[in-house]
Amino acid sequence: MPSVKLTESPFIKYNVTDVPGFEKFNAKYLPIITEALKAIHINLSVSEDNELSLFIPASYYNEYHRRNAGRRKKIMSRSGEYISLETESGHKKTFYEGEKLMYSDILPLLLTSTDTEIIKKLNIPRATYYRHKKTLMESKYYQSIDEEHLTKEFATSDEAGEYFKSLPGNLSF
Repeated sequence: MPSVKLTESPFIKYNVTDVPGFEKFNAKYLPIITEALKAIHINLSVSEDNELSLFIPASYYNEYHRRNAGRRKKIMSRSGEYISLETESGHKKTFYEGEKLMYSDILPLLLTSTDTEIIKKLNIPRATYYRHKKTLMESKYYQSIDEEHLTKEFATSDEAGEYFKSLPGNLSF
């Protein structure tokens, strides 16, 4: 089954009747099936009016299907090398905030240099740079910047660094 990301929690209702001869089985197994489905956060109920309801919370469904699978994101450091998020033993490594290359560090470069110059300066693969740049440009951080601060003149000024660091959503590049 393909994994679908739910944006809302689906909910369905049906009128159902017991199939003749299955009344005992239905009465016996409905509570067992209901409890089994609750364990995976799917709510199934049958009312006294024979109305069957099925509800799947989107948050639990998405968490179960995504399972944090896939390769972990690498974070760029100020020295131009990748910082791995996990150690060889599989434990997450903690970082000093100063080691990470943040959006606020990249933004002045974007306003004053070409993409090729930035790629050479950071010493990263071209595809990685463009993927990270796209994420930055689509972020709420970038969208919250005033138009007057997106100039080459402001990027080279002394107050640019503090302004870019003060914005919410200053994530690692």
